[in-house]
Amino acid sequence: SSPMEGIMKIREVAERDSTNMYAQFMLGYGAMMTGQFDRAIDRLKKVSTADPENTEAIFLLAEAYERAGNKTDAVKWYRIGKSKVINPQLQQAIDEKIKILQ
Repeated sequence: SSPMEGIMKIREVAERDSTNMYAQFMLGYGAMMTGQFDRAIDRLKKVSTADPENTEAIFLLAEAYERAGNKTDAVKWYRIGKSKVINPQLQQAIDEKIKILQ
């Protein structure tokens, strides 16, 4: 089966049940990979708001904002993500990322 078939199945699930955060995340991730940052932001914001502990979605959302050229929201979401990780090296890397964006 082609990758597009997989995406279509996930999209069907997401449309049938918009509360399915896994489907929303996968579509957001897919949008990121194809450079559709606005679409990625829509999906990932849903996931990050519904599931505030989903750091994977939060950091992907921050990156989507960064790639879309929206530094303010990128910094905001990197900070939110940073507050949820305990690894000091990761926190330091996030701080350096934020410094570059400001």
